[in-house]
Amino acid sequence: MAPGACGVLEEISADDLSESMQTIASTMGPWKSGSFRFVKKLEEAARNHGRVDMMESEGKNQHSVAVKRMPNSWIRSGPEEFADMHPHECENPWRNIGVLAELKKKGYSATCELLGVFCDEDHTYAVTTLATGGDMFSWCENRPHPTPDREAEMLPLVAQTFSAVEWLHALGIAHRDLSLENLLLTGPNSTAPQTVKLIDFGMAHIGRVCPPVASLSPGKPSYQAPELHLRREYDGFQADSFALGVVVYAMAVGNYPWTSTKPGRSRIFDWVSCHGIRRYFQRSDITKFFSSALIELMAELLLLLPSQRIGLVKTRSTSSQESQRTVWDCKWLSAPATQGKWRAVSSTSVSTMATETESDAEEAVTGCPASGEVLCVI
Repeated sequence: MAPGACGVLEEISADDLSESMQTIASTMGPWKSGSFRFVKKLEEAARNHGRVDMMESEGKNQHSVAVKRMPNSWIRSGPEEFADMHPHECENPWRNIGVLAELKKKGYSATCELLGVFCDEDHTYAVTTLATGGDMFSWCENRPHPTPDREAEMLPLVAQTFSAVEWLHALGIAHRDLSLENLLLTGPNSTAPQTVKLIDFGMAHIGRVCPPVASLSPGKPSYQAPELHLRREYDGFQADSFALGVVVYAMAVGNYPWTSTKPGRSRIFDWVSCHGIRRYFQRSDITKFFSSALIELMAELLLLLPSQRIGLVKTRSTSSQESQRTVWDCKWLSAPATQGKWRAVSSTSVSTMATETESDAEEAVTGCPASGEVLCVI
């Protein structure tokens, strides 16, 4: 789909997702091993007790696919049985499958398309199109140190990533597990540039306001927005924005800014909680390597308070008619040529902002550690 072609989108509802999951579970075809030829293992699917393989379809129109294999003892016969067996599990493989099916209906092209779901006596197999360029984590590993052309390399990939998440939010879905590993790349060729594919919707939530986090938090420790640790409802879209701030920082620097955002787990993040992200950037070497525009974008994404953090979709607070700034308003991404080439969603959509009741939450998020030395990297 061409950039700007989406316009105002109809959101995916919880009923839509439930219907898709039930339909897929009840209509799965048999897995015919002879229909696919194993090529190589791509990665472990540890949370789903399985693995992802690259396979090649047999027949006249041979093409490579990704196949996620999960034991039936884990995924069970359908979403209801899975929920009964794993009531506290925050990653749900049926939700991932259902979201992929709904996104396909909406024409969402920024993910690996679901081609089919099959099963045999022991396993369930979810088959999707293949992104041949690896993930963003590998992209960072191959570029461990900042270089003069780093920002130019990053710009189209970051713009596409933001576009993919903006489109997802416009459809009413918070991803909740954004990370370098969940951003795949297609290999560039003579007719098409490298493109970004957003995957793994097993922790996604339908709706902007997410329930309080239970014992198992969605997302990886380095990417979790600090408000997730307050045990109260939170804005899933703004939590995604924070995770994207970590993604962009890691792409730029070649490392994570901290190991965890949970109080007491990372001395660096405890320092940031006390003094702020902008002061942290000012006292680090990052200002020597990157433009002030990119640094400001990262800082606005990594602000501790969700009400102050920059977002992906236009919103209005309940107390004001002012629209919240988005990443597309930031200087680093504001050029019409950049947005015209990489942005897929019209800026006319306005998503309802949750009521802000953050008086004591703000103190909990931004309070300095009560005791103990904290580390400031200089």
